[in-house]
Amino acid sequence: VRHKAMQGSKFYNRAYTPQNLDEIWKDSYQKVLVNLETLLPLAEEKELNVHLGVAKIMKAITYITLADAFGDVPLTEALKGTEGNFNPVADAGASVYAAAIAMLEEGRVALAANLTGVGLGRDIFYNGSRARWTTLANSIELKAQLNLTADPASKAAATARISALFTANDLIDTDAEEFTYKWGTSAVPVISKNPTYQEYYGFAAGNAGGNIGNWFLKEMYRGTGVQDPRWRYYFYRQVGSKAQALLVDANSLGCGNVAPPAHYVAEGQPFCLTEPGFIGRDHGDDSGQNPDGSVITAVGAYPYGGRVDTNDGNASYAVATITGQGGNGRGIEPIYMSWFTDFMKAEAVLTLGISGDAKALMLAGVTKSIDRTRSFSTALGQTLPAGLEPSPVTYLATLGGLYDVATPANQKDIVYKEYWKSLWGNGPEAYNLYRRTGSPLKMQPSLAPAPGEFVFSLIYPANFVNLNSSAVQHPETKRVFWDKTGLVLR
Repeated sequence: VRHKAMQGSKFYNRAYTPQNLDEIWKDSYQKVLVNLETLLPLAEEKELNVHLGVAKIMKAITYITLADAFGDVPLTEALKGTEGNFNPVADAGASVYAAAIAMLEEGRVALAANLTGVGLGRDIFYNGSRARWTTLANSIELKAQLNLTADPASKAAATARISALFTANDLIDTDAEEFTYKWGTSAVPVISKNPTYQEYYGFAAGNAGGNIGNWFLKEMYRGTGVQDPRWRYYFYRQVGSKAQALLVDANSLGCGNVAPPAHYVAEGQPFCLTEPGFIGRDHGDDSGQNPDGSVITAVGAYPYGGRVDTNDGNASYAVATITGQGGNGRGIEPIYMSWFTDFMKAEAVLTLGISGDAKALMLAGVTKSIDRTRSFSTALGQTLPAGLEPSPVTYLATLGGLYDVATPANQKDIVYKEYWKSLWGNGPEAYNLYRRTGSPLKMQPSLAPAPGEFVFSLIYPANFVNLNSSAVQHPETKRVFWDKTGLVLR
């Protein structure tokens, strides 16, 4: 959702193909879930309660993610190949969610049981801590219950459960509790490095690929009127200006001499790039790839393990990316960070009538995000020269001031946009946020004036619909079961 650019087409019903989604399905079912299903009976037999609890929680996370993305997915009949079922029927998304939430509770119960076997060794997430895994289970349930509030039929029960989770106060809210997958730096195997880092930091200088959304770049730079303190950690500009990009390669900017579409002009949307030197891609730009590997804005130190942006305003700056720079790919997958809870609490205050101070929660979340972005980058040896980081104090004061004078509807958008900005590296949660709240408002629309209806769910992957006689493809306009908002999105 606008963090990275949609390039498949400027029309939503052509932007995504089943083949491009195969990897998600394969990773979920053939890698994660099949291993968990193999582990679970062994853990039960040997009464390895920590293993059992962790496996239940990981299983729940996977199914919640699948249901959020695709809607109805196989669960009851999934992974039954040894029983002769090679065509599992998709369960209704609501059933998948209910089962996954039940798995979270089963996981918590197992983790709390008296241990009769060994603890969990080689735990790359929480070093075998039952307390941390329990906190994760609560936090994953919180985000699932928040999605359920978008359906009037489940809103009351979900709100009550959210209130109970807040009261219990065992949610991820510190950096030590964050749930991330940590990438490495080994050249062999190359898959040890963050894959997005590899996309932007190639084996030869100037071969950066991929495209960050232009609206995201603009919002991080000066969306509130002052610079966001995180942008120099999020991004690395390979050039200091449009003029320098054209000096590097006169053909690097296919949109450089093209007039923006009329609906962009009318809305004051960024087009092609934002000065100084923020070169991404517009939403729905399917024009093909220009020779822009030496000029596009690359991902930075957080969370992808790249380099920080130390250009202090030199318009003639031009240093292309190459593998080994920055953190050499030692990034993370920010699956659940400490500030996610602050923003979810703020949303609950604003929409569910739960008591609390939404402004204070927002500012706490932004502060945590800024601090973690900086500390993560510093740990990679990526620091900014003194005085180059935009002032967090100024930024937080500006946010607070904007919130104070905003209407209730705009207050919500301010909070939700800050959550969206902090989600860099976690597209699924940005997708959930946008479908659940309709924010951020006024995002850059597709280049096509009439791109068709928004993608409310991902179409099924090819390896599901082509190889499963029980599968029937659904349109991307089909909303997932909890999405009863009726929001018209763009």
